[in-house]
Amino acid sequence: MTLDQFMTYLAKPGAPLSDAEIAAFEAEIGVRLPDDYRAFLQAVNGGALGGALLIHGATADGDPFDTDIQHVGGLRPEPQLDLRNARSVYQDWVARIPRELIWIMDDSSGNAICLGLAGEARGRVYFWDQEREPDLDETDGTIEGAGNVSLIAHSFETFFSGLQLATRL
Repeated sequence: MTLDQFMTYLAKPGAPLSDAEIAAFEAEIGVRLPDDYRAFLQAVNGGALGGALLIHGATADGDPFDTDIQHVGGLRPEPQLDLRNARSVYQDWVARIPRELIWIMDDSSGNAICLGLAGEARGRVYFWDQEREPDLDETDGTIEGAGNVSLIAHSFETFFSGLQLATRL
């Protein structure tokens, strides 16, 4: 899927972000976002898809994987579309989503699509399954220790290009 195609399905798109706005957010979180995702934010500052696009394929382990995309994050005033709010919900006082990841989208079931920010995860895209969330006393806060995080793409660009239009029966 191209960016132009993606934008035709996006409801409530935000104004594109400037490099300065993205840099200010990066300063808040203490890490520079991967370049392909920065470029995406400069074009698409979040919005709603309402399940119009699907992620279809397999995890890195080869398990089948299908879900829709509901909300797309940006630096927005609406809590369900805001990257800062997502960090507050999932990573402030306890890391429900491992700290080397950042929420960037969700599906209609409340599961998260996350982008890797650090280490081997950097630039990769992951699925965080809320139904399989571990007891927070029993996890070490890492991707490997979470047990509910699956690699779905080796880069944001690969993930993005693999999005498909949802077909309704």
